[in-house]
Amino acid sequence: MKLEDLDNPEIRKKVDPKDVYGSTGFLAAQCKQIWSEAKKIQFEGFSEIDNIIVCGMGGSAYGGYVVSSLFSDKLAVPLLTLNDYHLPAWVNEKTLVIASSYSGTTEESLSCTEEAIDRKVQVSGLTGGGKLAEILNAGNIPALIFDPSLNPSKQPRLGTGYMILGMIAILNRLGLLSVSEEEVQSAISELEVAQEEIRSQARDIASKLQGAIPVIFAAEFLEGNSHIIRNQFNETAKSFAAFSPLPELNHHLMEGLKNPPDKKLYILFIDSDLYSDKLQRRVAITKDVVTKNNIPQVGFKAKGATKLSQMLNV
Repeated sequence: MKLEDLDNPEIRKKVDPKDVYGSTGFLAAQCKQIWSEAKKIQFEGFSEIDNIIVCGMGGSAYGGYVVSSLFSDKLAVPLLTLNDYHLPAWVNEKTLVIASSYSGTTEESLSCTEEAIDRKVQVSGLTGGGKLAEILNAGNIPALIFDPSLNPSKQPRLGTGYMILGMIAILNRLGLLSVSEEEVQSAISELEVAQEEIRSQARDIASKLQGAIPVIFAAEFLEGNSHIIRNQFNETAKSFAAFSPLPELNHHLMEGLKNPPDKKLYILFIDSDLYSDKLQRRVAITKDVVTKNNIPQVGFKAKGATKLSQMLNV
């Protein structure tokens, strides 16, 4: 398929019968909806929380990844994103387990939810329905159960706005984060204004990456985004992809760029003017090393007045 075919409704419908492409345009609307719905829920009955576990798989884990990196300087307690069937041994009554499943049918998340309830751990949830919603409702557990109407493809990986802003909203309502209404609304507005520019850049990047193995390099508050981009390459493009965070990759991955000589890598740099000064210098040096290893690269520079806005932009 050629990128220009995306403009032909008949061709697009054949290759994309579930309208995944259409769902990508609903990110801002999903963010608005979930943020509004969260205000109607009373998160009561929680006691002291020392740590948080987000139990989710694939696209349902997006919120945990993003919160960990985006709010590393704000989150008062540790947050672990768990992709497994069982909770760690250290979980106790001061642990908050957030069951995150877009469909509400993810067996790993359901297993962890049942364990958390059995172990009398503090529980909340983020879901669009299914068995998870039934369990949460039956236990009168305060949770954010949303209507996923703004995702026509019905694919969990395209419910990105629901899973990210939903997780931020839950933690905000519980007092574990402090994100203002003004900051959220401003970030969503900036995203709406930038959508056509983003779409154009995305097409340009996609044309360069065709036939290659994308490797995403991101850092600091945008590291969570690299999980999302990797997943989208895997599930939507049916293409192998990988990611590695800066500055960690400078301590091992750079040496691995030498071999094998016939590799088909293409580095996608996620850049930002809100990265720390040291990190921005790291990015420049890393780009130079990639060039010297004869590996093609392309960049996407996040835009937005705040870190939250830039995360949504990416």
